[in-house]
Amino acid sequence: MYLSLKSIKLDNLLKIPVIIVAAMILIALVTVIIKFSDTGAGSPIETRSSNPDGVIPPVETSSETRSDNYMKNVSYRNAINIESAFLNWQNLFDIFTYNLNDSTFNAADSVARYENMVKIIRNPNRKFNKGGSDQILEQYGDIIFEECKYYNLDWRLILAMIRQESAFTSDAVSHAGAYGFMQIMPRTGSMLEQTLNLEEHRSPVNNLKAGIYYYAMLVGRFYGTGDTNMYKFALASYNAGSGHIEDAMSMAYYFNQDYKDWDIVKEYMKLLAPGNDSLHQLVWNSRPPHAVFANWKEPYNYVENIMWYWQQYKKLYPLPEDNKKSGNTKKKKK
Repeated sequence: MYLSLKSIKLDNLLKIPVIIVAAMILIALVTVIIKFSDTGAGSPIETRSSNPDGVIPPVETSSETRSDNYMKNVSYRNAINIESAFLNWQNLFDIFTYNLNDSTFNAADSVARYENMVKIIRNPNRKFNKGGSDQILEQYGDIIFEECKYYNLDWRLILAMIRQESAFTSDAVSHAGAYGFMQIMPRTGSMLEQTLNLEEHRSPVNNLKAGIYYYAMLVGRFYGTGDTNMYKFALASYNAGSGHIEDAMSMAYYFNQDYKDWDIVKEYMKLLAPGNDSLHQLVWNSRPPHAVFANWKEPYNYVENIMWYWQQYKKLYPLPEDNKKSGNTKKKKK
C-alpha cells in the first residue's frame, strides 16, 4: 500500500522527534565546517594538495552543451583577440606599471616612450639589478634555506618573491597594510600565527616563515597543474587570492582550453573585469563566484616579473642540481 503526499497530514509531520531535527541540523553544520576548513590554513603541512587527484575542473559542462555552444566557442575566440587589442590601447600606459622597480608611467607619457619601455621589460636580456639579495642571504639565509628545504621549494624563487614584494625591506608596509619581506596582510598573518604557532608575524624571521609556508600551501593547492605551472598559479594566488584564479580557470575550462596552463588562463583574467556581464552569464548564469575582478593586470604582471627574477637569481646563485635538470652535465673524457 502506497501513501500519497496528500494523505500526510500536518499533525503527523509535527510529531517528528525534536532530536531527529537537531541531528539533521548538526550534520549540516558539520558538513559546512568541513567544506570551509579545506581552504583554511589548518590543513596539514604534509598534504601537498587540497586536491589529491589534481585540480578538479571548476565548471562542469556536458558534451551536449559543448556541442550546442560550438559556434559561440568559435566566435568567442575571435572576441578574445579583438578585446585584447582594445585593452592594449585602452591601458596603453599602465599595463606594465605593477613593478615599480622597473618603471612607472602616467597618462602624459608618449607612445614612443611606452613602446621603448615595453621592449626593455619584455627583453629577457634587460639589465638585472639584484637588489639586496646578498645582504638578506647573509642575515636570513639560514632560515630561508631551512624553510625552503622543508617545503621542497627553490630558495631562489622565494628570493625573487621578496625582491618583488618588498625590495628586501624587512619593515615595508603597503597601502593595503601588507607587512614585511613577504608582504603579509593582517588577516592572513593572524591565520598563519595560529597555524604555525607564532607569537607574531611582523619580525623578519617570522615573516619569512609565515610567507614561505603560505606560498608552499598554495603550491600544494595547484600541484595538479604540473611542474612550473603550479608555481605560477600559486604566485598569482599569493598576489590576488586563489578565488579569482579559480574563476579564470573555470572560464578557460568552459571554452575547452587547458585550464591547467597558466599562459592560457592568464588571458582569461582580463575577462573577469566589470563590463563582461554577458560572458559571466554564459559561464556561470550569474556573476563570477568570487566577484568581478577589475585589478586583473596586477597578478598577470606579478607572475611574469617574479618568474623573470627567478631566472636571474638562478644565474646569480647557480646550484649543482641546475645542470642535472637541464641535462648540461659534461661527460668526462676517458
